[in-house]
Amino acid sequence: MNPRIQLDTDGQSVAVCEGFRIRSAFQPIISVAHQRVVGYEGLARVTDESGQAIPPDALFARIHELPHLVAVDRACRELHLTNFARMQFYPRWIFINVHPLVAMHGHQFGPFFANILEELQIEGSQVVVELVESALVDERQLRSAIDLYRSLGCLVALDDFGISGSQFTRLWRIDADIVKLDRSLIAEAEHSARARRTLPSLTAMVHEAGSLVLQEGIETPVQLALALNAGVDLLQGFGLARPALLDQAEPFDRAFLAEGLRQTSLETDRADFDLHQQIQAVTERFEDMLVAIERGVSVDKAARALLSMHLVARVFVLDGSGRQLGETVHGAFAPQTQHSRFQPLLQAEGASWVKRPYFRRAMIDPGVVQISRPYLSVAGGNLCRTLSYCRAHVPDSGIKVVCCDLNWADD
Repeated sequence: MNPRIQLDTDGQSVAVCEGFRIRSAFQPIISVAHQRVVGYEGLARVTDESGQAIPPDALFARIHELPHLVAVDRACRELHLTNFARMQFYPRWIFINVHPLVAMHGHQFGPFFANILEELQIEGSQVVVELVESALVDERQLRSAIDLYRSLGCLVALDDFGISGSQFTRLWRIDADIVKLDRSLIAEAEHSARARRTLPSLTAMVHEAGSLVLQEGIETPVQLALALNAGVDLLQGFGLARPALLDQAEPFDRAFLAEGLRQTSLETDRADFDLHQQIQAVTERFEDMLVAIERGVSVDKAARALLSMHLVARVFVLDGSGRQLGETVHGAFAPQTQHSRFQPLLQAEGASWVKRPYFRRAMIDPGVVQISRPYLSVAGGNLCRTLSYCRAHVPDSGIKVVCCDLNWADD
């Protein structure tokens, strides 16, 4: 196969390869914070000899020799870059996919990318090279590919992150500029409470690894809301804009994004209000319990009114080092701990909870009742949130931090 780039009648460059025609389509990448297009992903649109559209993967699947694969992959990249350069979209990004085998072995066939960037006068910093991390099993080859593109000033994005084969440890070693979360994650979150709950944590982990997060595959208002609530930086998907020629590309659906931002803001306000309403009564009884404990009443007696509430699961106390003093006192509505899948963990006297966020937050801000994010309780095997309170002044070495687990629905 020896693809050639030529100018089509509509002024766009196309690649011709043994009867196949490859055209560029560009899908906008939108910044949530800026609410504008900050880049485009170049996508191949392939037709066969009869003019029938075929998936790009089907074209590459027909290529069985590495030199031909490299030639076609390079033709696609040159095509996208040529059409992008014509529009003079500086400083917007152009996202370019590189076939995994070409990323690993393309250097054997001589220089290409540096030459084409120079010829088209495209700054390396405008180019985001997408690599499918899970397809590059050999980390040395992945590292080598990244170093090559970085030497040209390009940014690197890990594509389809989160699908089978993705390795989370690579986030810490590769230092990708952008991580593209696979569309399957947002689709799963639309129907799974567990996925919805963990998507913000995944986004936070990628942020802490030093990368921006791009959620691809946004198609519905629910998916948009989930992505916005998760805190992603960049968005891509049919719900915002479909791939098109750059000179025909309609603006992204600003109303779709604006409504998503408005709704998620309202939902956050409602959730905050509902949370406040739900725990206000619990907090009042929690504070009553604290007063009783200060007066010397035993924990199990001081907590009786609190533990009779439907939302309350259990109460326990910790010393200043985070170690539990005495056993946990369970309420009437605590999950059936005797049937817990975490039976070996149930006896908690002397256990150290020093690393738990509820303990650390209470110690940092004594005298103020704290509430944790939802997490899995080992005491009942249920999702819970924990109220915690650190006494501001402790006259002796007795109780230091009082904690109350709240039952929290998994939805």
